[in-house]
Amino acid sequence: MSSLGKNSLLTLWAMPKKEEIPLILSAKQTIDNELQGPAFPIHMTLAGQFDMNQSEINSLEEAMVSKLDPIEISYKGYGMKDYFFQAFYVKVNLNQDLQTTRSKICDILKIENEEFMPHLSLYYGKQALEKKQSLLTELPDIEGSFMAETFYLVSFDPENIEWKILNSINLGELRHD
Repeated sequence: MSSLGKNSLLTLWAMPKKEEIPLILSAKQTIDNELQGPAFPIHMTLAGQFDMNQSEINSLEEAMVSKLDPIEISYKGYGMKDYFFQAFYVKVNLNQDLQTTRSKICDILKIENEEFMPHLSLYYGKQALEKKQSLLTELPDIEGSFMAETFYLVSFDPENIEWKILNSINLGELRHD
């Protein structure tokens, strides 16, 4: 498997289509212009930091397609933390559907279903809370949802903030029930 840096991690992302999230893209642009963060696509990490070889990756797609359905992801409002990868984000509603999907993903990946704070990152970095909060007045009110019909297996290098989509998994396509 081609990886980026030697410290790359496998992660699983849901990414909205650009046309589904114009206000989020506009907010990210405003934040990027002000805070100059690294470039990355709008995504929600469903699971992170797991290892797989190529044959496991191949069977992952089959398992996900057979066990998972497309899911509606609802979001509302902004959040920020003093944590590099959650510095500024759109809050995602952790409803029953999303909790169930996350549990199934953890089962498929054979990883612990640890604390899960779903969000759509707008900015990665370290900035003073006051500076981030002052941007809130310039941002549009955010509320809506998108359909996550495809999950993406991504190799992510957290040191260099680089990623590579290794595989896209279209949910609900190979149903035999």
